[in-house]
Amino acid sequence: MVNNRPYTACGLCRVQAVLGVVLLLCVSVGVGMVAQTKRDFNVSAKQFRFTVSGTDVQEIRISQDDLVRITLSSEDIPHSFTLPDYRIQKRVEPGRDVVFEFRAERAGRFEFYCSMTNDSCRERGMVGALIVVAR
Repeated sequence: MVNNRPYTACGLCRVQAVLGVVLLLCVSVGVGMVAQTKRDFNVSAKQFRFTVSGTDVQEIRISQDDLVRITLSSEDIPHSFTLPDYRIQKRVEPGRDVVFEFRAERAGRFEFYCSMTNDSCRERGMVGALIVVAR
């Protein structure tokens, strides 16, 4: 007669180990998904002022590691959205929206502005802030 108990116990240990690894992976993926929220903003440029998602506040407030999607539009003349700390510079023409994304990897306060030289937009106050809150 053959005793299968040692094999069964060993097999049970393997099953428990595999289930433990699967559970750990599920929790890790879940935490990663929570930490990486996608945020959409509409940024409109018009005569020396940015409007962010329909408000007069010229700031974008997000959490670190968020995926940020910006739809940039101009209501009057060509403008730009320049965010040097994230190496972003986008130009927009009236009636031609520009959509771009980036991951907010660094926490802090970062200035964005219009860098069009023909109207000195930045000097006239066309400046906003990207505020990235650390997790």
